[in-house]
Amino acid sequence: MEKYKQIEQLKHKLRETHENSDFEREWFIKHAPSQTTRQFIQNQKHVTHSELQILSDLTRIEAATPFKQLQAASPLSQGMLSRYVNRLAAQTLIEKYHPIDNKKEVFLRPTKLGYELGTLHLALHQTIQAQEERILSHYSDSDIETMVQLATQLIAARQQL
Repeated sequence: MEKYKQIEQLKHKLRETHENSDFEREWFIKHAPSQTTRQFIQNQKHVTHSELQILSDLTRIEAATPFKQLQAASPLSQGMLSRYVNRLAAQTLIEKYHPIDNKKEVFLRPTKLGYELGTLHLALHQTIQAQEERILSHYSDSDIETMVQLATQLIAARQQL
């Protein structure tokens, strides 16, 4: 029964951390490279993780990107990706345009603000990864394997309800 209580406490902490994820927003504000970006983040109600991932992908490429290329690399459906792209364009975080010689093809590129948000998102993920790698370095491969097995079994048990 003690093991069960420990797992329940851990699940509670994970849920609490996920629900109160303002720490990411605060991190963005603290590390924003410009006042414009900081104000956008402070005034913005919500930018989804998928939208930030799209900005990061466009930022990484550093050139105008055909929508089809972004779609091929994205786990999102074409319809969902299109909706997110339209929202990002409406917020002036990306530019959508057609090349002169092909009116069917759509190219995307981040605006200055979109580029800064994409760069921030990449930096946040790198910071999180460095922290997690530092923590994981204190555990053996066998310890990690046991934790992964436990988490996998708990997830599978939940899905069989």
